[in-house]
Amino acid sequence: MAVALAGLFVTALSFTSRRDEDEEEVQKQSMADDEGAVSPVIATILMVAITVVLSGVIYVWASSLADTDVKGTPRVTFKIEEYDATDPETGHWRITIGQSETDLATQAVQVRIIYTNASGSTVTKTFSLSDSNGVYGYNPENSDAFVMFVDSTLRKEGTNYKSTFSAGDTIFVRTHDPEGTPLEKATVSITYAPAIAGQSTTVLKTYEDLSYNKAP
Repeated sequence: MAVALAGLFVTALSFTSRRDEDEEEVQKQSMADDEGAVSPVIATILMVAITVVLSGVIYVWASSLADTDVKGTPRVTFKIEEYDATDPETGHWRITIGQSETDLATQAVQVRIIYTNASGSTVTKTFSLSDSNGVYGYNPENSDAFVMFVDSTLRKEGTNYKSTFSAGDTIFVRTHDPEGTPLEKATVSITYAPAIAGQSTTVLKTYEDLSYNKAP
């Protein structure tokens, strides 16, 4: 709207200046030349119309840019299933990414688990999927970590490899805590926390009431 108002203001000034010039010209012209004054009026009207249209186009364009800002919540779909869930050594929930609106940086994705341990205390653990200590690039066959991440979309850029969190990737979460206690009514959240000023953490998915002997 500010752009449109500015355009109208500039056009109004132009119209006033043209009108003053037309009045001086009319005083110098004969009555036979009056029909020639129609052209400047039409030109001014067209100028106003074009300015308004252009202002509207710019406003719509700017609005569309705001809607697609990187601060928007990325849309990601997930599928969860049991993976030998009742075994304290090998039991896991397997979470697969179905679709992703955009590839996300793996280092910005975290998995948070809230559960009750054997002593009855509530425990909260947060894991970064880029953690190379048994998490990133591991699965239940080669790691006993609480959370593991299999990156199926790792791609090479020049001499380096870039990891992204996108469709086809898999997260494994143990159904038992590190002490072997089965999880009962646990909460698992997958969050996106990019290191960008002004951008807050976004919850991509939350699973509640997860239990080792209960299908999610």
